[in-house]
Amino acid sequence: MSTSPTPPTRHWDTPAPGHDPTRHWGTSPTPPGPKRKRRGPILLAAAIGLALLVATATGVVANDATLDKGPAPTPTTTPSPGPADPPDDGPGGGSEVPEPAPEPEPAPAPEPEPATVEVPELSGITRAGAKQLLADYGLKATIRYRSTDQYPAGTVISQSPKAGALVVPEITVSLVVAKTPPPPAPAPEPPSPPSPPAPSCAPSYPGVCLDPAVEDYDCAGGSGNGPAYVEGPIRVRPPDPFDLDREGDGVGCENG
Repeated sequence: MSTSPTPPTRHWDTPAPGHDPTRHWGTSPTPPGPKRKRRGPILLAAAIGLALLVATATGVVANDATLDKGPAPTPTTTPSPGPADPPDDGPGGGSEVPEPAPEPEPAPAPEPEPATVEVPELSGITRAGAKQLLADYGLKATIRYRSTDQYPAGTVISQSPKAGALVVPEITVSLVVAKTPPPPAPAPEPPSPPSPPAPSCAPSYPGVCLDPAVEDYDCAGGSGNGPAYVEGPIRVRPPDPFDLDREGDGVGCENG
């Protein structure tokens, strides 16, 4: 692209060609009075000079705007700081670069505490009612029985944990439930007295049992004095130790 030549500028104190510096109003303290007729040409020359200056400035600005300035400069980037180079200990040597320490792991967030429920009062209610009430509170029940006549059968006697304790859901509450005691065992019967042993019988008198240990037997209604008596008649076999068959016919106490 061609550019128009910039006209040479003239220094402010250099007179223009054909201009008499002695006649310029700025070179003498007071311009001469008789020379006022020439103000018109001076103003005209000043206007022309000002127009030239404006045209020159305009051309320079236009040339600077249309001038191809070439590619835009590439911005320089500053390298990010990296690990420091290990010091050079000379040929064949060098210190090892320590490995960076591992970053500490963040502490785990604390787990939220589980919600708790209050154990209800269960003493005095039925076993079925206690189990249903615990289920409504999200609790479980384990039951054992105790024989007692102080509480109605099937009612809760005690519980663990106690009523009002704060526990987590799904915990098991131990219940003790009353049950009817078994009937008392019957009193044992007193032992019967031992029966006396059966007396042995003298074999000489079949049909009756005469104790051979007795001192003597006599016929009832007779004249004998006993101490024991027997009603007759009775059969008698020899040897007849009590002498009841005096006739020897095998029949004793025929008369009594």
